[in-house]
Amino acid sequence: MGYRIAGRLAAMGSLVLAGGLCAGELPRVAPAEVGMSEARLVRVAERMDSLVAQGEFPGMLAMIARRGGVVFEHAVGTLDVETGAPLEMDSLMRIYSMTKPITSVAAMTLVEDGKLLLDAPVSMHFPEWDELKVLQDGEQVPANSAVTARHLLMHTAGLTYGYYGDTPVDRMYREAKLIDDWDYLTHDTRELVEKLSDIPLLFQPGSRWHYGFSSDVLGHLVERVSGQPLDAFFRERLFVPLGMNDSYFDVPESVLARFGTDHYVVDGEVIVQDSPREDPEFRGVTFLSGGGGLVMTADNYLRFCLMLVNGGSLDGARILSPAAVDLMTTNLLADADSANGDGFGLGFAIAPDGAARGALTPGSYYWGGAAGTFFWIDPQLELVAVFMPQRIGTPPWIQQTLQNMVYAAVE
Repeated sequence: MGYRIAGRLAAMGSLVLAGGLCAGELPRVAPAEVGMSEARLVRVAERMDSLVAQGEFPGMLAMIARRGGVVFEHAVGTLDVETGAPLEMDSLMRIYSMTKPITSVAAMTLVEDGKLLLDAPVSMHFPEWDELKVLQDGEQVPANSAVTARHLLMHTAGLTYGYYGDTPVDRMYREAKLIDDWDYLTHDTRELVEKLSDIPLLFQPGSRWHYGFSSDVLGHLVERVSGQPLDAFFRERLFVPLGMNDSYFDVPESVLARFGTDHYVVDGEVIVQDSPREDPEFRGVTFLSGGGGLVMTADNYLRFCLMLVNGGSLDGARILSPAAVDLMTTNLLADADSANGDGFGLGFAIAPDGAARGALTPGSYYWGGAAGTFFWIDPQLELVAVFMPQRIGTPPWIQQTLQNMVYAAVE
């Protein structure tokens, strides 16, 4: 473990700030070259170390880049509490809902290919969704508009998840066995879409924001439009062009040693949620979840983020047009609506004017995952940060603390 900064290896271990560049690696730059404070980045590593030492996480890793160059990478603690294997920078991490922005980008490539329309009914591709109902005042009434790809991208389709709410529609999801407290229960996303066609929507499409199965449905829409399984489409259109060669729906045996345990922390005790030796969400997978199904390295997610902050391209690989990135990262919610207090674009939460997101510059976009992973992209400062613990129920103050410390390093 340890940290690297500006080509030197600190005494703590592997904190990296810049240094040499091997083939296929992202460029490393000295913090001062891109307006960052080396001393204050060291404090970020020290805070991560203290969070692990205090028992908040078994382990945690992070990468930070500015103006296209990596200025910070740090891994501390344990990857697998059952074997004692240490966390390393190439460890594979469950990103859960940080999969959603990737699925959103995949869908937008089909829009730019002329194969998918943002505002056309998805029933063009899902005939079973032709006559959806909405639960309204206890009665099932016809939807007054069709669900579209835009609704799925914005989480305004009227879908919920079923495992964290207790509306009548959430209870119908549970009765239909779509999901339990943690694992998907349908065999694949085709079955999910078919079952959802028989359950009313929570509200009229487009009327408000609500977190739910939208990205999983969007992932299956990508499959139907492209004619490819989601993993194959991601590999061809995103992972290979961007050099994201350590990204998986189903973790293969050949890299299993780099995949660790997932955890709760209760009263200071680490409780294993999932083990790499038995994890139905990421081993032997049939449900390719566009909403939460990916495992990858921090480097791979950083590559995805750098493509976005660079206007849709990285190292000569053009994934989206700058116009598409701008649309995706602009708040499209009505003034009276919000995504838990923030704006929302096509797959990303958007930090609003004001202090709702603490240190984040207005216009920054971000998301997180159930195991405490989070990232944000600040286009004004050309700043990207990716933090990856593996703790279910990570306290929000930890993310806010680390964000504040990263911004304090900007000079």
